[in-house]
Amino acid sequence: MTSTILNRPAEYRHVPASEWAELSTGDPVWIYDVAWGAGTGRVDDVSKHQELLWVVLEPTGRRLICGTDDVEVWTA
Repeated sequence: MTSTILNRPAEYRHVPASEWAELSTGDPVWIYDVAWGAGTGRVDDVSKHQELLWVVLEPTGRRLICGTDDVEVWTA
């Protein structure tokens, strides 16, 4: 429900932290983080061995997302 209120693109699918390694640099993402809100951007880097994801959010810049954070990652 939260993602709908915050304008998540309808065609995006949820990607749990355990599957972040399947994302590729440049993939479009929509992020919802309880601590700071929602944003759109692109994958910048993905850790293949841990649940860590670097994204470049528009317009705020690069941010590290951790799988243990209270966060949702969605992609096209």
